[in-house]
Order: sequence, then structure tokens, then C-alpha cells
Amino acid sequence: MAKPVAPRGLARDRVLDAALALFAECGVHGTSLKMIADRIGVSKAAVYYQFQSKEDIALEVMRPTLEDLARVIRIADALPDWQAQRAVATSGIVEMAVRHRRLAMALSCDPAMDHLLRAQPEMKAVFDRLNELLVGPEPDSTSRVAAAVFFAGIGMAAADPQLTDVDDDDLRRVLLDLSNRILQPAAEHA
Repeated sequence: MAKPVAPRGLARDRVLDAALALFAECGVHGTSLKMIADRIGVSKAAVYYQFQSKEDIALEVMRPTLEDLARVIRIADALPDWQAQRAVATSGIVEMAVRHRRLAMALSCDPAMDHLLRAQPEMKAVFDRLNELLVGPEPDSTSRVAAAVFFAGIGMAAADPQLTDVDDDDLRRVLLDLSNRILQPAAEHA
């Protein structure tokens, strides 16, 4: 009798879950395919069967968040003025950081992940458009610095192990309030 085999989608999900946990712990650069395989109790060849490289795994880990952020951009772009667009982009980014706290850790603490994402044209376009929505139509140094502080602060706060006891609703509320304060000077200069 043949041994039952798990569906390929389930195997891919196991690889992605293990990779995300390891990326948060060790960074993308510090995570090997062997570590991912060991985490789920399979051979490295089994991981290669699902993905061609660690970079493919990292990009796939990011894909759901980027798809959500692309939706935020579409909603913001449908609004008539920059203030409303910025408000939607801000709340969308905060929501993604809170919803994907483990991923925020991998993103905010790992230059290899940032480099990998910016090397992908579709992903770079999402990040560039979000930045445009935050800095406004005529960015100055104040709005650009405010956006940089916003992005870094959101990622670091969502990823901070000392904040794991803060529930998602409280974290979302506080991050949104602080984000609006950080970005307000940029809005006043627009």
C-alpha cells in the first residue's frame, strides 16, 4: 500500500512558516536552506522541491503582505486629495505591521531582506509608491525624514520582543496615533 503524501500546497506552507520563524530569529542571510529543512524535519532536497532558492522563499514569505499593501495603494489612489491618501496609506501600513508582526521583525532587522525586496521591480514599486503617498506631491527634507522615521519606527515597534505582551488592538491604536504625529509635520509642509 502506498504511503499517503501531503499536498504540495501544505508542504509549501510548512516551508514558508519555518522560513518566516527563522528569518525573524536569524535574518535572511543567517538562515540556510538546511536550517529550514531541519525545522520542519525534511531533507534539503524536499525544500528545493518546493522552492528554487532561499531568495524565492523570502519573496514568497513577503507576497501576501505586498498584495495587501498593493490594495492599500489602490484604495489611496482612488481618493481625491493627498491628505486622504496619506491617511489610508498610514493606516494600511500600520495594519500590515501589526497583522504580520513576525514578518515585521524579518523586514525591519534584516538588510538582506530589504535589498532582496528592492531588487524585485514589482516589490520596489509598492514600497516606492507607499513612500510617495507619505511624503506628498512636493517632498521636502522634513517630509522625507518623517517618512523614514515612520517606516523604521513601525517595523521596529511591531517586531520588538519587549512589546509581545501588547495586544494587537492596543499596538495598532498606539502606532496609528504616533504615526500621525510623526507624519503631521510633513502634512503641514505640503
